[in-house]
Amino acid sequence: MKSKLSYVDLFSGFSVFLIALPLSVGIAVASGAPPSAGLLAAMVGGMIGSWLGGSALTINGPAAGLIVIVVGAILDLGQGDARVGFQRATAAILVAGLFQIAFGVLKLGKYGVSVPTSVLHGMMSAIGISIVAKQAHVAFGVAPESKSILGLISEIPHSFANFNPEVLVVALFSAVILLAMMNLPEKVTRLLPAPLVVVMVGMGLAGFLDFEHEHTVAAHMATMVAGPKFLLNIPDHLSSLILLPDFSVWASGMFWKWVITIALVASLESLLSAVAVDRMDPWKRTSDLNRELVSKGVCNSLLGMIGGLPIIAEIVRSTANIKNGATGKTSNFIHGVLILVFVALAPGLLHKIPLSALAVILIFVGLRLANPKQLFHLAEIGHGHALAFVATLAVTLYEDLLLGVFCGLLVELGYAIFFGKSVGALFKIRFQKEHHDSHLELKVNGPVVFTNWTGISDEIERVNKKKKVRLDFSEALLVDHSTIEQLDRLRSQGYTADHLEVVFHPTHEKIAHHPMSGLVKKRGKK
Repeated sequence: MKSKLSYVDLFSGFSVFLIALPLSVGIAVASGAPPSAGLLAAMVGGMIGSWLGGSALTINGPAAGLIVIVVGAILDLGQGDARVGFQRATAAILVAGLFQIAFGVLKLGKYGVSVPTSVLHGMMSAIGISIVAKQAHVAFGVAPESKSILGLISEIPHSFANFNPEVLVVALFSAVILLAMMNLPEKVTRLLPAPLVVVMVGMGLAGFLDFEHEHTVAAHMATMVAGPKFLLNIPDHLSSLILLPDFSVWASGMFWKWVITIALVASLESLLSAVAVDRMDPWKRTSDLNRELVSKGVCNSLLGMIGGLPIIAEIVRSTANIKNGATGKTSNFIHGVLILVFVALAPGLLHKIPLSALAVILIFVGLRLANPKQLFHLAEIGHGHALAFVATLAVTLYEDLLLGVFCGLLVELGYAIFFGKSVGALFKIRFQKEHHDSHLELKVNGPVVFTNWTGISDEIERVNKKKKVRLDFSEALLVDHSTIEQLDRLRSQGYTADHLEVVFHPTHEKIAHHPMSGLVKKRGKK
C-alpha cells in the first residue's frame, strides 16, 4: 500500500510541476518581478510550506491573484526604478509574512472564511481584468505608456493596431493551443498540461523566428524589431536568483499599506483555497486554517529575505493535485524539489520561452477570474450581493484593492442592516445556550450574518461532533447568504443531521429564489 501511495504522489507531484513551472515564471514576469522570484516561490512553497501547512492536498506557490498587488507595490515603492521597487516590495513581503504568523497564532483563520462571496468575487474579477489589461500588450509586442489599469485598458486598441507580427504569431498559436486543449480528455491533459504545451510550442516558434538574435520585421508600412527582449531573461546560476530586501522606506505609510494588503489578501486567498480543497478531498479531511496562516507566513518571510514572490495555497494547482490522485503533502514537496532540480540543471531552456506565450496563458487565467457569470449568480442570490460585487470591482479598478474590498464590505453591511434592522447585533451574536442530554441547543435572538457568524462556529467547534448541536434561528430576523454558505460548508465536512440540526421559523422567507439566498423573518408574524 505504501509503495502504491508513494507512486501516486510522485506522479501527482510531477504533473503539478509541469503546470507550476510555466505559471510561476509567467506570474513573476506579469508582476514586474524577476522570473526567478516565481521559481523561488514555488520551491519554498513546495518544499517548506508543504510540511508546515495545515492542509493535506493544497499546492503552495505564486498566484495570479497576487499579481496586481506585487505590481502596485513595485511601482509605488520603487518610484520608477523596477529593481529598487522589487527589493523594497520583498521587504514588505517579509513583514507581511510576520503578520500572517501572528494571524495564525491568534487563531484568526476562522474570520477569513466568513468574508462575503460577493466581495471575494469582486476582488478576483478586478484582478482578472487587471491581468488581461496588462498582458494584452505583451501578447501584441507593444510597451504601453500607462501604468494604471484603466489606462492600460484604454491603450489596448492602440497596441492592437501597432502589433509586432512575429510576437503576435506566437501569441495566436498559444491561444489556439489553449482553446484546443480545453476539449481534450482529462487523461491527456494530466500528462501534458496546457501551459506546458503552450510554452514548448512557443519555444519552437521563437527558435524558428530567430528570437535569440535581434532583427527587423516589416509591419504597418514600417520596420519593427524582434529579438531577445521578447524572450524570458533569467540568471544562469542558482546563486544569482537571490535578491536581498531593501528596508529603506520602512517608515513610510506607503510601505505599511502594502504590508497590510499583502498580508490580508494572501491570507484570505490561502484560507479560501484550503476550504475549497477540503470540499474536494476524497477523505473529507479538514484543514487547520490557523496552521495554514503560520505556514504561509513563515514561507513569505523567508521569500522576502531571498527575493521571492509571496505564496498562497493555489486552487488551480491544488485541484490538479487532487485529480491526479494525491494522498497527502508529499506531492506538494515533490513539485517544489523538481522545480529546484530543473532550475539547477537546465536554466538555459528558460531563456528560450517567449514572453507572449506566457502572456496568453495568463490572459486565459485572467478571463477565468473575471467571468461575468459570477455577477449573474450573485444577482440571483440577492441584488445587494451583486451591488457589493460591482462596488468592489469598480473601486479596485479605479483606486486600489484594499479600498475596493472595504467598499464591498460596507455595501454588504448596509444590506445586512436593511434586513436585520439592527447595527449593534451585527457584530456580536446574541443567543441562549441550553444543555440537554442528547444535544446542545443555541437559541439565536438577533440577525446571523458574516460579521458575527464566528460566535456560532466557535460553539460548534467546541462540541466537535461529540454531541449534536441544534441551531434555533426562529427568532433571527435575518440569516444571511454567508451564513447559509457556512452551514453548507459544515455539511460538506461531514456534519450530518445527526450532528447539526438547523431550525427556522415558518415565516422565514428567502430574500431571492436561489437555494443559497439568505432568509428574512417577516415582522409581526409569530
